[in-house]
Amino acid sequence: MDLGLLAPALGLGLGFLLACGGGSAVSPVNSAQPAVPATWQAPVDLAASGYLSGASLAGDGKGGALAAWTRFGTDASGAIYREQVAARLRADGTWEPTQVLESTNLTNSLQDPVVALDAQGKGQVGWLSVLPRSSTTVLRRVPVDLAAAAALGPQASPLSLELKSPSGLRLAVGSDGSALAAWQGLRTTSLVTDFPTVQSARLAPGAGWGVQTTYALAPLAAQGIQVVTGDRLGGFLLEFGTGDDTVLEAQAVALTPGTGTPVGVDGWQPLSQVGLPAVYQSAWDTDAQGNQEAWLLFAQGGVEDAQRQAWPRTRTAAGTWTARDKVLLPLPASSLALFREGSSGGWVAGLGSAGLWVAPLNGLTPGAPKTLLPPTTTTEVLVAVRDATGRPALLWIQRGVAGIGEGLGFSRWDGTAWTTPAILPGTAGKGIQRLLTVAGPGGLLAAWVEVGDRVLLFRTALWK
Repeated sequence: MDLGLLAPALGLGLGFLLACGGGSAVSPVNSAQPAVPATWQAPVDLAASGYLSGASLAGDGKGGALAAWTRFGTDASGAIYREQVAARLRADGTWEPTQVLESTNLTNSLQDPVVALDAQGKGQVGWLSVLPRSSTTVLRRVPVDLAAAAALGPQASPLSLELKSPSGLRLAVGSDGSALAAWQGLRTTSLVTDFPTVQSARLAPGAGWGVQTTYALAPLAAQGIQVVTGDRLGGFLLEFGTGDDTVLEAQAVALTPGTGTPVGVDGWQPLSQVGLPAVYQSAWDTDAQGNQEAWLLFAQGGVEDAQRQAWPRTRTAAGTWTARDKVLLPLPASSLALFREGSSGGWVAGLGSAGLWVAPLNGLTPGAPKTLLPPTTTTEVLVAVRDATGRPALLWIQRGVAGIGEGLGFSRWDGTAWTTPAILPGTAGKGIQRLLTVAGPGGLLAAWVEVGDRVLLFRTALWK
């Protein structure tokens, strides 16, 4: 399906003028060509060889992007190898050759890589790696600078982690060149063995990792890190869930600019719901003034959908958090997406038993929802993203009857309406396992893991 027939160009079209030599006059008929409608380009393979689970994609919000993933295979001698690799997206929308960050022949020794970039295209690629002949796990990293001739620097000194079986690495970069890494794992205390724990460490600008800070979870905690994000002041926010079979608490700590010292977030904790399982999901966005907003959506025990209630939290550019009253969603949702426009407008989208819907926001009050997909269409992995012009867009993995793959779905706010949902070209009928999106050259960049012939492929497509 050609999405160019469904979405207007709205400034994303690629108009051009025919060049003419010799200073001769150009007739009005031939000089100005009509704008080419914005559309999804044909998918391209980013991973030329076998691909294994972990992938990450990050951008600078202006078209620069970096992808990192884990690949595996056998070399000419028949030996098995596993590698962490990364590649930069060129300004023309093509990918540079991949660069190997780490290579090993040890099974399950590399965890998924994570990429984090700031608005200048600087940041880090990080991943967890088990040392050979050891139970020690280290956090490895490679500095990134998309503006440099070589986007990826040499690997920096690793950080040895204190927890047992660490996993779930999250990474964020600050406005001052700092970074924050967070992970979860198990630790032993004087009372409890294998106690669920979240830890974080701050990377100071031009220096190494600081001390590892510990945040204990409940003994039977079923959920760990939700969000790790940086702000415009050089501080960070780490959000995680903790609880057991009957009580869930959403907790957050702010790490102050310059030092990374954790402090409590006023109005955030405790936030407990008795009788609910320890599962919740966050929707985040930042408005034009730099204010952050989080909507917490809790799962409801014994019911297919989450509650139709969300708990907003807002943070001003000065760093002050405010707890808001719970918001009644217009339709059920098992996941949320949030877009803020200005200081009071925007959109909230949900995915649940009523289908895929989107509703306008007036402050914290959702308006009448528009159903983009009916409940009979099985949809999962709802992703919220803005294109290079700042327009909101939704992408998702769509499945049909009996779970048969229907490809990647797409709808975009074109300034007057949400476009009719459509399947990205080249993805119809494909088995899609993972979806990643960032702003790309002239529009959007989507990346996904696709089931191929006995391999998993890492593929990308541009909306331009």
